[in-house]
Amino acid sequence: MPEQNKANPTKFITVFCGASPGRDPEYVEMAKELGREMLKRNYGLVYGGGSYGLMGAIAQTIHEGGGKVIGVIPAALKKIERPEIGETNNDLVYGEERVVPDMHTRKAMMNKLCDAFITLPGGYGTMEELLEITTWSQLSIHAKPVMLFNMKGYFEHLLKFIEHSIEEKFVVEWSAGVIVAGSTAVEVLDKLEVYQPPKSRFALQWDDVDTPSKEAFV
Repeated sequence: MPEQNKANPTKFITVFCGASPGRDPEYVEMAKELGREMLKRNYGLVYGGGSYGLMGAIAQTIHEGGGKVIGVIPAALKKIERPEIGETNNDLVYGEERVVPDMHTRKAMMNKLCDAFITLPGGYGTMEELLEITTWSQLSIHAKPVMLFNMKGYFEHLLKFIEHSIEEKFVVEWSAGVIVAGSTAVEVLDKLEVYQPPKSRFALQWDDVDTPSKEAFV
């Protein structure tokens, strides 16, 4: 792919993932593999702005490969997740940084900037991001692909929880199709490219005068 094309991605993908590398080094390697596969397809990255763990691994891989990276990070987290180290200019290693005032603004901006979402292993924050963006799809706030990179079976218990919630009638059956999982970088991106949101999503009109403007979210 010509180098000049990488500065103008065909899509931007928001990746939610942990600031920890996890117990097994394979998690970091699989995050890097997703970064390499995104580069092959000329996809830019939007992510949480951190320089550690899976966040740092995928951002550095794409940035060093000539791809476009936008990190969105709250000011309060910057000292923890993206500190300046010595003479290192983080923007030269991890890509563009956008500092926002709070977590809600961070998620809203990450949604506005992207065409799709992929969630990698992470902790509470990653789970919250995944479930909120899934809820936004269920409520027709967006219709973007919501993908799960099920590295090493990390999300098997979450997928079983969703099945259990459907069986217990707390989650409607059609909404299981909002999240689509894959176990390799290629599988995740191949499925992303043909993703169709469930047709039975709640047809809410977020631009009605009696409800918050959709622009507040997307």
